[in-house]
Amino acid sequence: MNKKAIAALGVVGGAIALLVGGQVYVSYAATKEVNKAVNSVSGFVTVDYKKVNASLLGGGTHVKDVVVSPVGSGKQYSVDEVVVHNYDKTADDVPKHVNIAVNGMALDPASMGENASALKEFGYDKALSVNFATDYQYQEAKKEVRQEFKMGAKDVGDLDVNLNLSNVSMDPATVASMPFSMLGVVLNGAKITYADDSLVTRMFDTAAASQGVSVAEFKKQAIASLEESLASGKAGPTKELVAEMKDFINNPKGFSVSMNPAKPVPFNELITTGGDADKIIKLLNLRFES
Repeated sequence: MNKKAIAALGVVGGAIALLVGGQVYVSYAATKEVNKAVNSVSGFVTVDYKKVNASLLGGGTHVKDVVVSPVGSGKQYSVDEVVVHNYDKTADDVPKHVNIAVNGMALDPASMGENASALKEFGYDKALSVNFATDYQYQEAKKEVRQEFKMGAKDVGDLDVNLNLSNVSMDPATVASMPFSMLGVVLNGAKITYADDSLVTRMFDTAAASQGVSVAEFKKQAIASLEESLASGKAGPTKELVAEMKDFINNPKGFSVSMNPAKPVPFNELITTGGDADKIIKLLNLRFES
């Protein structure tokens, strides 16, 4: 082997050594940060984990084999991994950017309280592996919050929620007076998207069986009820909403609900609607699309 080849191998070997050494150091530093985070929530949950890996190449911090137990609940939830892509705070320790994913949380349908019997009816009798993620950004100077939350499970479906809020203050006095201080928060827009992976299909199957009719007949009855409500002329679903709901009933692959108010809507203005669905739809310019 000539000198150039030996020199090249030396450079490559040195680079690998630096990379491995750097990876070990970054993972060590990340472990210390994870321990700090775990200690900060110890009054609410107990968190155990086996391993922390942090990437030098921007892949985030991976916390493996996690067990979470809410204090006083007597319950434990196992998680394959938690990936922390970003966690940044203001000078006052207020989170300003949190981008975290939780992969493989095992949830036993039988332990879901009031929902357990319904889930069993829908055919969910084994543990579900649930993934969820959040990307939260708080702009302190503008008092704005943008948040995306995703949640999904195989054979159930995937939910994606986007929020755009303003007039949000995270100072200690405001936080201490929650939820009342939330009344001044302003909704600028929001969107909810759901993609079905058999949950809605199972719901239709179960509802039809309980009435002793076929799924096709059950859907026909549901659509007839919507059309009857529209034809009555009373306050209720619009022609456009009925059309979209009919599409969803016939082909329940998913839907989206968007809220794009003509002007920003404070939460306290929502309270003045008294829960009237028609008023809320108009105030938020709410649209349902199949």
